[in-house]
This record gives sequence, C-alpha cells and structure tokens, in this order.
Amino acid sequence: MPELKVDIDGDLVALQNCTWITFAPCGCPCGALTAAFGDEAFATEAQAWQEQYPLKRERDKYQRQGYRLELMSFARYRREIDLAARCPHVKAKTSQQTLDAAAAGGGLS
Repeated sequence: MPELKVDIDGDLVALQNCTWITFAPCGCPCGALTAAFGDEAFATEAQAWQEQYPLKRERDKYQRQGYRLELMSFARYRREIDLAARCPHVKAKTSQQTLDAAAAGGGLS
C-alpha cells in the first residue's frame, strides 16, 4: 500500500503514524484505533467509526450520546493522552456502598 499522508494542524503526517482517539461525552479519552497498519487504513472519520462499531445502530447510539473521534499523531497521543487514567467524571462507588450491596445480596455474612 502506498504511504498515505494526512494534514493535521498544518503538518503532513503519515497515516501509519496516527491514531483515532475516542472521546466520551465528558471529554475524556476512552479508546484508540491505529489509523493504518499492514494493508488496513482508516483515513476518514466514517471509516474509523465503522471499524470500531460495525453496526450502524451502534455508531448512531454512541454519536447521539456525544462520543466523538479525533485523528492525531502518535507524538501528540503520547504527549497528551493517558487511556489508563480513570475518568474523574464517573462517580466511583465508595467502599461502604460496595460492602452494603454485597451484604444485601448475600455476598457477605
């Protein structure tokens, strides 16, 4: 496959050196898709959506909920994105809530 290049913020970047980042409605990154590898290439946002969610109803659902994709270079990804970081917008259950739920369900005696 010939080397595909994309214009990202005025710079030409090889598509194989890029990734599509999925952002949750809150703005936190929550997924990634390598833009090109081997004979596969996802040069457009529509192609990336289809690769991540093959069913149109899935794509529509996530887009309605406010998820979005952004193409970025691996360099920017390494600088700015941490997919291992916990989203601060999701309320975590406290230990006591978890213990209470387990006790109510018979998990603790």
